[in-house]
This record gives sequence, C-alpha cells and structure tokens, in this order.
Amino acid sequence: MNTLETLKRAIEKRLPISYEYNREGKVKGKRFGDPYAVFIYTAKNSRIQSTKVHIVQTGGVTDSGKSFPSFRMYNIEELSNVKILSNKDPFGPPFHENYNPEWEGYIDVITKV
Repeated sequence: MNTLETLKRAIEKRLPISYEYNREGKVKGKRFGDPYAVFIYTAKNSRIQSTKVHIVQTGGVTDSGKSFPSFRMYNIEELSNVKILSNKDPFGPPFHENYNPEWEGYIDVITKV
C-alpha cells in the first residue's frame, strides 16, 4: 500500500500512524500522530499545487519546539514508512482544537475525518 492509500485508510478508521518526514533541514526519525485530512493545496502566490496532509503529531522527534499534540501540515511526497497503528485506539471525537473541517483549504480534499 502506498503512502496516500495508507493515509486514506488511517483517516477512514481514525487510527494513529507512525511516519518519517524526509524534508531537508528537519530532524530525522520516527514520528507519531493522528491524520486528519489529505488534500490538494494551492499556494496563494504561486498557484502551485501539492498534496498535503494534516496530522496532529502526538510524539516522536521534532525540531519545532512545540509541545504535543501539535497540528501540522506535511507534504505527502516527503513522508515515508507510514504505518497504521492498528493496536491503538481510534482518535476523536472530540477532535484537535485546530482542526476545522470547513477550512477553505479543503476545497480539493481527498479525504478528511
């Protein structure tokens, strides 16, 4: 199963995931979180589109200095080793306070909770 399909299944079942974020300048290592939405994001200035995912990071490595849980947006193509943690309880409701299912950025949503 590829990254997109794994994320879609995790969101459908509201199950947490483990993943790695492979972006230059970011700390390498395993992260844990609850995926909320996969969507096509259009940058306001350049109009360039990319596939993003909103994840509430609940643990693992970080370099942001933010405490967990932390609502984050990632580029899907920079995620790897995404695994559904089927031995964990489903997340929400209630959902993270920063999650807005009516957010205008979800106009091209692929899936969301």
